[in-house]
Amino acid sequence: MDRFRFLRASGARKFVAGAAYLTAAMILGAQTPGLQMNVMYECPAVQTALKVYSCAGPAVGDWCDVETFSRVRPAARGNSTRAQVMAMLGICHPQTAAEAKAAASGGGAAAAPAGPQAGVGGFKVGDDVRVLTAGGFMDAKVTQARGNSYFVHAANGADVWKSYPTELRRIGKLSLEDHANGQYDLNDRVQVMVNGKWVESEIHGINADEFEVDIPGGRRAWVKLQSIRASTAPPPGPPKSGVPPLPGLTSCAGKIEGRYASTGGFGTLQITFRSGKATLGGGLGGDMETVECWMGGGKIYLHKPGDDPKVDMPIDINDDGTLQTPLGEIKRKGN
Repeated sequence: MDRFRFLRASGARKFVAGAAYLTAAMILGAQTPGLQMNVMYECPAVQTALKVYSCAGPAVGDWCDVETFSRVRPAARGNSTRAQVMAMLGICHPQTAAEAKAAASGGGAAAAPAGPQAGVGGFKVGDDVRVLTAGGFMDAKVTQARGNSYFVHAANGADVWKSYPTELRRIGKLSLEDHANGQYDLNDRVQVMVNGKWVESEIHGINADEFEVDIPGGRRAWVKLQSIRASTAPPPGPPKSGVPPLPGLTSCAGKIEGRYASTGGFGTLQITFRSGKATLGGGLGGDMETVECWMGGGKIYLHKPGDDPKVDMPIDINDDGTLQTPLGEIKRKGN
């Protein structure tokens, strides 16, 4: 929607949503079920099983000795913090007798066949990854794997050891295991623990092991890794069309119709209104963009379904029938 956003940025009214920031301690709720040592856990969502042998202590930052078993890669043993283990267990359950039998007969994660050399996180020799350097993340290729440590050949020619998850990330979509180990991207859909309940949210900021997320009441808060987990909700469907972006607005259909344009000045702005739709085109370059047209209170609002109404471009309706846009006046030129 380049043209539409260009118009908005060129003079349309901007809105900034206020956010109330709370500490993580204010929203932490119920405790995660207790961790059982030397018990096989099944994690069907990621086709993995895991077993925790010991932890240095009960604190969230204490290291635990963990081994993972997968259908698609060999077993890998390494260290993860207790917080990372508990986050992973949010999608796991203690192995049942039936699952143990299936694993023993070759049908479960714990009976995974031998495969290419791999380590914690599932990376294997030859994988392209991103590694953290003094100048930020850089492309690299894995040449050795040892637990959660990987020897990589970086794009700058360096050959170095990097540890997962702090210094090494996969390229592309992050996995559930990445999320369990504290790796998230901006705008990832997650769940956050609020007053003892998991609620749907979204990540808006990342600072080491703290994440800025939405919480009920239209607010945002910075929370620790142990307070979030990957969302289990299905992805949202396509945005609904034909729904007014604000209460009280009505469709432009039959009220604002035809081709409106300006001449001279900064290029030529043209908007064609047809049956409640508005197509932006003209001498500003780029592709044409069709959005919905709504009106009320002496203004026209050009809205793209799914967008926040706060970013809609309002257009004033002048008394003489012309339209006042952020780029100047446009008038009807034809049908």
